[in-house]
Amino acid sequence: MVEGLYTNKQCPIILLLAMLYSNIYALQGSIAENGSNTQALHAIGITGLGVNVGLISARNVRNTHQTFIDISGSHVFNYDYTGDGVNYSLGPIAGHDTWVAGIIAGRGWTGHTNDIGAAPGCDVYSARVLTDSCSISLDYIEDAFIDLINEHDCRVFVLPLQLSGTADGSSNYSMMVDYFAYTNNVILALASGNEATSITIFGDAHNGITTAALIDEPNGFYLKVGSKSNPGPTVDGRRKPEISSPGSSQITPSIGSDTSFYTTAKDGATSFAIPQTAGVAALLLQYADQTPDADDGRNVVIKAAIVNSAFPNIKNKTGNPTYPANPANVWHSQRGYGRIDAFRAYQILSTPRVSKGSTVITSVKGWAYDSMDSGATHSYLIAGEKNERLILTVTWNRLVNKGKFTYNVDSPLFELDLVVKNSANETIFYKEGDLNNLEKIDLILPADGNYTVSLINTTSKTRAYGLAFEILEPLTGDFNLDYIVNKKDLGRLALDWLSDDGELETNIFADEIINNKDFGIFAEYWMQTDGRYYNP
Repeated sequence: MVEGLYTNKQCPIILLLAMLYSNIYALQGSIAENGSNTQALHAIGITGLGVNVGLISARNVRNTHQTFIDISGSHVFNYDYTGDGVNYSLGPIAGHDTWVAGIIAGRGWTGHTNDIGAAPGCDVYSARVLTDSCSISLDYIEDAFIDLINEHDCRVFVLPLQLSGTADGSSNYSMMVDYFAYTNNVILALASGNEATSITIFGDAHNGITTAALIDEPNGFYLKVGSKSNPGPTVDGRRKPEISSPGSSQITPSIGSDTSFYTTAKDGATSFAIPQTAGVAALLLQYADQTPDADDGRNVVIKAAIVNSAFPNIKNKTGNPTYPANPANVWHSQRGYGRIDAFRAYQILSTPRVSKGSTVITSVKGWAYDSMDSGATHSYLIAGEKNERLILTVTWNRLVNKGKFTYNVDSPLFELDLVVKNSANETIFYKEGDLNNLEKIDLILPADGNYTVSLINTTSKTRAYGLAFEILEPLTGDFNLDYIVNKKDLGRLALDWLSDDGELETNIFADEIINNKDFGIFAEYWMQTDGRYYNP
């Protein structure tokens, strides 16, 4: 059995991540543009069809609920790995996994046609790993992974559980999930956890996408970290969580009957955020399955695209902004790199693959997958213009080996240095490799030119990596690059009024003088905001 699990009065061994009170707001809002933005992919026919999602949790799902059923039958399948039998209704935690499954794959029902999951076309395989007496073991979870991967082709896994212990990636539980991610190319949606001072197990695993929970305020916009969501970093100092997802006020099926629904809590439990992350991964995998490229469905590519496209301007738990206009660090301890955005991730994945080398990359977004030998350097030459933003993410898997009785990390860890140089071969960004297996940069480009992004393997290891990038143009008239055209920019224009210096940025019309023509264009963009960074 496991050592030192969280306890509470109702379940003395394990604490599930759900909170059991409610506030009304439709699941539809959590998958809309200001939520996970999965509706945008549903609209073009991407629903997760053909992708199987493994739900490893305490109990099972009421798979006879009408939201899971169509003409072919139920799309949720229950399995037990404890020996106590399939059960969705036992104990104080009953209902939890039905709610989670609904957020992943609910298809709506009479009176709830808009309350669908993030990936309503996928199939969910529910694995019970908690006994009637609230005990759990490594063997239960391991057996669930092996069976759901080998027998049911699950490629995305959701673990709405948190365990006690030192969350530094060294527990057998965290190493185990990293092992399955690395050896089987599966995507892990893991929770940052609830009501602790830092990330908990399983959220400390290197190879998963650790997710914080957002709440819907104001007015259904998921712009604030929930009070229950655990902040990073991990005990060993790694940047977790990576992203945040909607985790509150979601109408989802309940266990009361085959047509009843439940509304999740307002405070943002991470149990209800990670199914959004899993749903986005399922949508991207369905798209990847339709392309001729064998590598766009790699877990590191999907992870890089999700992290790179995240919306960063999220409020922290106290309501303060987390993203200044020129950030020193794009990661934040409470919301990670930002709110998940399914459509922007899809836009990255659906652009042509880019390659390392001397050929200039002129596309404004793209992705790559490659493998690095010991001591190798891979360089990407990306064209950009002054004041554009280069956003780039690279990630790789930690290698974990399975021993006879336990798991162990392949040591030393694989690390990459990340360097960006301008056309004059001057370094404008440098990040030395560390314990993290993900790096993200967000740079305002200082001049027009070709920028060299180099990944340097300083270790004795060989490892594959996924890379995603975007080049974002600044708003017309946003001279101070704060993502909104307002009186600050008007003040800048006023300072240059009637200047004949054609090099000034306020010379929008480009006629070698700052005059009424420039002001006219500026007025057209008055109060425009950049939705990639700014949200009211």
